[in-house]
Amino acid sequence: MRVFIRSSEGLISIDVDQSTKISDLTEESLFWGGQALRSEMTICEYGITEYSTLEALDSLLGGKKKKKKKAYTTPKKKAHKKKKVKLAVLNLYKVDKSSKVTRTRRVCEKCGPGTFMAKHANRHYCGKCHATVLNKA
Repeated sequence: MRVFIRSSEGLISIDVDQSTKISDLTEESLFWGGQALRSEMTICEYGITEYSTLEALDSLLGGKKKKKKKAYTTPKKKAHKKKKVKLAVLNLYKVDKSSKVTRTRRVCEKCGPGTFMAKHANRHYCGKCHATVLNKA
């Protein structure tokens, strides 16, 4: 039976028996059908037929060095955590002694009721629609 072996030197044809061991063919590692062929098994056990092509791969020496882990000089930036305020709604409304509720923040004209604007030194700003209203001096 004739078998072809494709290696780095080129394609080689070899006449073999069904009982020939894989180790008798070449010194390199052989592959057929996407799997590595073990040296102690025979050609018959793998089901290799006539005119099959076996791949021979040379073992390579050495390799690239392991990459050294970087030691960063500056510490990582900490993520901003939002401050939790208990009963934060009390900052938006004020209750008088006569049980009258008044708003402490300005309502956005574009977004409608329920959307309050942030107070700054010289303006009011809506975080939802980005509208800015300047204070009159």
